[in-house]
Amino acid sequence: MKYLKLIPVIFILITANAWSQQSGDAFEELMHISRGGQLYDNWWQTTVDTQKPDTDHPLWSEQNTNKRAGYATFRCKECHGWDYQGKDGAYGKGSHATGFPGIENAAMNLSIKQLEASLKGETNRLHDFSTYLAANDIADLALFMKKGLVDTTKFVNEGGVVQGGDTRAGSRIFKRTCAQSCHGAAGTAINFGDADDPEFVGTIAVDNPWEFIHKVKNGQPGTRMPSATIDQWSDKTILDLLSFAQTLPKDKSEVGLWQRFWGGKHHQGMMHRNNGFNSGQGFGPSIE
Repeated sequence: MKYLKLIPVIFILITANAWSQQSGDAFEELMHISRGGQLYDNWWQTTVDTQKPDTDHPLWSEQNTNKRAGYATFRCKECHGWDYQGKDGAYGKGSHATGFPGIENAAMNLSIKQLEASLKGETNRLHDFSTYLAANDIADLALFMKKGLVDTTKFVNEGGVVQGGDTRAGSRIFKRTCAQSCHGAAGTAINFGDADDPEFVGTIAVDNPWEFIHKVKNGQPGTRMPSATIDQWSDKTILDLLSFAQTLPKDKSEVGLWQRFWGGKHHQGMMHRNNGFNSGQGFGPSIE
């Protein structure tokens, strides 16, 4: 009888161990999804020891509206957009327009293995990234495409106007998560642009909310910025943060004296030591 009494205990231990394993596997998958999102943004900064192209992407000659050149033409977001809709989304017009399709339909209809094949040029040899990206990089990018895309229409309309959001709740999230270590109270501690044409958190939130959403979800390549995907933030949390971020200064003329001092001093820290474009490879989620 005493052995029978042990059966429930053994079952609980086995179940707990299995749940822990599943939980660990699920968390690791989130890390790979987030890393895939960073690869989509800027794969050269996300990877280590990869060759950085100095020529245009082979498919770039099929369009003549986007005048960028070199590595910029190899970034997934440059063709397919921050909203993943390509010619049918925010990058359907303006200086970023290419006429290339988005990735939403492919992500919905293709398997992860089929998406990997596409990234290896098996469906279009001019779309072969295997020369630059390792197999695990392509796997992470395909996983992001399959499981990491977000419907940006939940957050903003086609004009980039926020669909609701609680600015007060967003303010608390920003102060707790973003301000202290990195961006400062006014969101101006890090200038993503330059002295003549500064770009702050508020600038991106207003001018390109789709980029804001993507970077909040997945992190900033080349830095240790946290990822809302890994931290399992709700859509509501991201929406509230975006809503508040749009109230932040978009240029230095909007920053008050107190905010100018507090928001721009000693807040880069280790989180964004390498925040400049094409600096600091290989940060992001640490995956063994």
